[in-house]
Parts: sequence; C-alpha cells; structure tokens
Amino acid sequence: MTRSIVLLVLIFAYSVSFGQKTWSSDVAQIVYDNCSSCHNPSGIGPFSLMQYADASLRANAIKTSITNKSMPPWIADNDYQEYAHARVLTEAEIATITEWVDNGSPEGDASKTPPPPVYKTRGFIEQKPDLELKIPKYKSKATTISDDYVCFSLPSNLASNKKIRAFEVVPGNHSIVHHVLVYLDPTGNYATDTAAGVCTGPTKGLIGGYVPGSPPTIFPTNGTDFNLGFEIESGSNVVLAMHYPEGSFGELDSTLIRFWFYDDDVTMRELESSSLIENWQFALPANQETKVEADQVITGGDLSILTVFPHMHLLGKTIESYAVTPSDDTIPFVNIPHWDFEWQEFLFFKRAKKLPSGSTIYGKGVYDNTTNNHHNPNKPPKNVFPGLNTSDEMFLIYFHYLPYVAGDENRDIEALGTLAIANMFEADQAKVYPNPAQDRVMFDFGVDGSTTINLRIYDVLGQKVGEVVSDSDEIVWQIPLGLTSGIYHYSANIEGSFVNGSFVVR
Repeated sequence: MTRSIVLLVLIFAYSVSFGQKTWSSDVAQIVYDNCSSCHNPSGIGPFSLMQYADASLRANAIKTSITNKSMPPWIADNDYQEYAHARVLTEAEIATITEWVDNGSPEGDASKTPPPPVYKTRGFIEQKPDLELKIPKYKSKATTISDDYVCFSLPSNLASNKKIRAFEVVPGNHSIVHHVLVYLDPTGNYATDTAAGVCTGPTKGLIGGYVPGSPPTIFPTNGTDFNLGFEIESGSNVVLAMHYPEGSFGELDSTLIRFWFYDDDVTMRELESSSLIENWQFALPANQETKVEADQVITGGDLSILTVFPHMHLLGKTIESYAVTPSDDTIPFVNIPHWDFEWQEFLFFKRAKKLPSGSTIYGKGVYDNTTNNHHNPNKPPKNVFPGLNTSDEMFLIYFHYLPYVAGDENRDIEALGTLAIANMFEADQAKVYPNPAQDRVMFDFGVDGSTTINLRIYDVLGQKVGEVVSDSDEIVWQIPLGLTSGIYHYSANIEGSFVNGSFVVR
C-alpha cells in the first residue's frame, strides 16, 4: 500500500512539473511581444522586463496589471473597431501568465528562453533621421495649482520641400512631458512663446502629437501608389506645443523631434489632421456624472479616415465616436469604456474607413466629477469647466484623413506602417549576408554545428516577424512575401547565451 502511494505521488509530481508554465517556454515571448517596447533598459517603462530576474521579481505586480487590464496600456474597445498594432493580451495569454505566477514563477530551462527583441536607441526607430530638431533646455514654470503651456518654434532650415514619411517625439524628461502637439508653420513666422505659460500652438498645421506611451507616427506606404504623409515646405518652422503639468516646477526638459522623409521623386498623398469633433460649451457640476456631446456634418467629398484620437482630462470616464452615413449606415470609430488620461494616442485603423460626403460624425462622452473617480484632482469635487489646465476639462476627437480614392478601404494599414530604409546597418555579433537582403538571409554564428540555435527576427518596434530553430551554425531565413523593407534585428539564444544584431531588408 505504501509503495503504491509513493508511486502515485511521484507520478502526480512528475505530471505537475511536466505541465508547469515557465518563463522560458511559455511566458517570455508573451512579455516580449506585448510589454518590452516600453519595459526595456532604454524604454519609458519604470523598469525592464527583458530578463527572467526582472520579471520574476515583479511577478505578482504583473499578474495584477494584466488581470485588471491596466497593462498592456490599451484603452480602446477592440470589439467596437479593429486597430493596427493593438496591445491586447488574449484570455489564453492572461491565463498562462497567471498560472506561472501562481506556481511560483519558475524560470524553466534557460537554454529554451526565446531570444528577446533588440532595442538600441533612445527612441523606437533605429534608422538615422533625415532631420532632428531639439528645443532649448527649458525649466518648467508649472506651479502646484497651474500647468505650464509653452511653444517652441524650431527652424527646419530646409532648402527644399520634403515629404514626411514618419516622425517621433522623444521627451527629454519623460516624467514631466504631459503631451506634445506637432505643427508645421510654412510661414516661419510663428514665434516661440514661453512667457505666460498659456501657449497651445497655432490654429492650423497640426500633423500629430505625443502623449505618454505613444509610439512614433509612421504613415502607411506600399512604395508605389499608396504613400501617405505630410509635406513640409522649405523654410518652414516646426512648432512643438509643450504641456508641463502642475507640480513640475523647476524641472528641466530638452525634448526633440526626429523626421524621416520620402525620396523626393515619390508620389505622396497628403493627409490632414484636425479635431473634427469638439465642444467648449459645457459644465461639469461637482458630485455628479455629466454627458457631453458634439457632432459635425462632413461635406465637400468623400473622405478616407486613417486615425482617431479622443482627448479628455482627468474627469473623463467614457468616450465614443461614430459616423452615420446618408444611407443610415453606422461607421464605428472608437469606444473607450474606461478612460485613462495617462494612455492616449492616435489610433490607426487596421484598414482606412470610407466616410461618404454628407455623413455626420458624432462624439459622446461621460465625465465623472465625484469622489468615486480616484483621478479627480479636486477633493472634495468642485465645478469644472472647459480650459487648458489638466484640472480643467476638454472634449476633442482628432482624426487623420484625406480625400477618398477607390480601394483605400482595402489597404492593410498595419502591414504598411513600417519605416522604409535607405541606408545599411552592419550586423555586429554574427556574419549576416546578403545585407541588404531581398529573398533570404544567411546567418553564420561560428559555433559548433551540433549546437542548438534559437533565432528570432524582430522589427524596430519589437514585433516578431520570424523564427528558426536549428542545430546548424549556419541558418537560412526565408524572408516572408510582403515583408516591408526596413531595418530588422536578429536575436539568438545559443544554449543560454544571447547574441543580436541588425540587418536590412530591401
């Protein structure tokens, strides 16, 4: 009887161990795919999650964040609309991480850990920019009761017109840059204004912006007939409208903006960006929830809508936007059931939305000005009105759009939103050839041929695009059809040792 019990215990223990979730076999790749773009040594996250030691130390916090859906930071309802590069864990992924944490966060076999993504620059985009502009070192004048809004007008010094393919705002001080709006001023006359702390930027020329956690703005292109972006004229200034929140007084910032251009001979379709929905005539009484709405009829021709960017402040609770066409069809744009002021961004649709002329765009929001809202800056709550300070409120919904061309709605925006590359980066820890590559890439790691190599290929945003496991030190990776030209990183686990580098796909 005793031997039978022992045998059953051993069998049970073996089965539990065999099926146990581990960092190396189950969890690491989920974290790499969904968390590492911010949580890497040079990212905006407060700590790195690239190594087992880092992740296991914060295992319980990770479990809490993913089960309450506060992480990864993504507040849009994906059942309402599809977006490019949505940062959302599946229920299966949540269950995997939860089981891993509940079982003590085991590492597993380190040699089976997937190679991590590679992040080498202060920004997300690896390619050297065509133009980089930096604000003068600035000391915030925000006080304990008021925010600081200032504008820096930066001469581009461009001798000819250029076509903007992408741009990235890189805050000098992540902790105090609340948001940045980016404008183009072709006259070069808009002046830097840092005196009164109330400058919010020009009335036109907005091309996008930055809020905490937002990725770079990379406009879609297929390299032939669908190249989107903005033209910046020679002699233009770039205006950065900066917002430093209350409590940041005396802290320094030196934010910069980086631009990448199309080649001059590329035919580009120019975008527009503006708040098609806004309301500045509302009041939010203390101790109650209040609905705020706005709408606008679109005339002058059909549009292709590329992005949506809702904007509220700390009292925001929910926000929704949709359009109703002249034929009474509904086009959903965005629904945010749980507004989070800290995570806002231009949301690119997975496919552009055709908006027929004569359609009406609607915006509907709810504000919670009660003690139930732990973001409420006023304790006890007080009456709040539209204004510029964070403690005031806004109701705005921005869009990127352009005149419609037949077939726009069939374009895969997600697949077309990777930065094209003109120059070559040499690999640094393996022989990689040809480089640049077109059909396939050869990797020579110079190790014993009997060694198992686990190879991953990532794009510059840390998204995995390929993988190979081989017992040969020379590995061939067939480049998938349709992979966008650009810089890619290889990352390899060679029996517990990690190596990485970069190469170019034309």
